[in-house]
Amino acid sequence: MKIERCGLLFLAVVWLFLSGCAKPQEALIEEAPPPQAGPFPSRTDLPARKLPPPQPAEVRSKVAGIFKGAVLIDEGRAPYFIAGDFNGDLSQDLIVAVKPAAGRLPEINDELANWILVDPQAANYTQVATRQRVRVEERDALLTVIHGFGSEGWRNREATQTYVVRNSADGPMISQPHSQAVTPANKEKLPRIWGDVIAQTVSGRPGFLYFNGARYAWFDSANPPLLVHPRRVHQSREDR
Repeated sequence: MKIERCGLLFLAVVWLFLSGCAKPQEALIEEAPPPQAGPFPSRTDLPARKLPPPQPAEVRSKVAGIFKGAVLIDEGRAPYFIAGDFNGDLSQDLIVAVKPAAGRLPEINDELANWILVDPQAANYTQVATRQRVRVEERDALLTVIHGFGSEGWRNREATQTYVVRNSADGPMISQPHSQAVTPANKEKLPRIWGDVIAQTVSGRPGFLYFNGARYAWFDSANPPLLVHPRRVHQSREDR
């Protein structure tokens, strides 16, 4: 009898021990947080949104909001604005022909201004690395490139990254899609081009303005440079 009682007592202790261990485990399972969703897709995974063409009133408003009167829109050019994805980030950009406003050159050339001054004739990677700071002159015909942000493109209030390009405003300008400008037949003969290009003539020479990953440069179709492609650090649209 003593053996049976000891056996029953032992089983009772074991059952109580197991029951005590099971309850915290069940509570732990019930209180565990649900699994978190995976990361959002990168912008390059999102489809490009088709946007309506720019209208003169909204172009004037965008330029005024960025430059605060430092430049005037050159409406004498035809066209004086175009849209496209010029830096290849799948967000619509805006290019507008402008000229310096009277007495505002110091503001345009200010190193702390909210835009980047570029001379595309000196921005090619074939030029020496040390370059003088670009300065706009009073009679310069300029292009301003406003990069888009997100699905709204240049219309987005946060779209303020702006380039002011000199020595590249001569004659009509045409937005040419990247797929037409860069083809398997001519790819190795061209510099690294990240987005759509701006086909036009400068001083009577045909060519196009393009984004090289850092700034805007000029490609002279009649006198192309000897190409030595730099190391590919970032992925451009043609590699996607």
